[in-house]
Amino acid sequence: MAESSPVLPSDEQLQVLEEKIGYRFKNRALARKAFQSANSSRDSDGNKILAMAGDEVHRLVIISHGCNKSKTREQISDMITKRASNACFDLRGYHLGIDQFVPKGLHQLFIAKRQMTTIMEAIIGAVYLDCNQAIPPCAGVMAALDISWSE
Repeated sequence: MAESSPVLPSDEQLQVLEEKIGYRFKNRALARKAFQSANSSRDSDGNKILAMAGDEVHRLVIISHGCNKSKTREQISDMITKRASNACFDLRGYHLGIDQFVPKGLHQLFIAKRQMTTIMEAIIGAVYLDCNQAIPPCAGVMAALDISWSE
């Protein structure tokens, strides 16, 4: 018997997520795709392309904040290393309860750390595409997720 695909977040779950991240999606399909792992999706890439976009936007926002604060290249690089690390994304994702929105397979008890990192990046990527590539909403979501510039 084939294992069924995990169920993506419901409208009610997405509403809770939107409250957590301070952003309301116009296209909820993008929000759902952020939670769609490559192996559980008919689309072989799953959320990987959104995660790629989110990773780049995340770095861009940190660089912009560093430039606006007249930080050095080394300080900006250090902040990217600190705030864009898998450990930071994992910690924040679990702390904020993002794992409650992640569909789990039939025999899956928990969300792997690398999967959480990809989802966090994909959320940023989904926001970026949903808001027509505007950076300020992404920066707001990053602040809500506590993965933006920190002093």
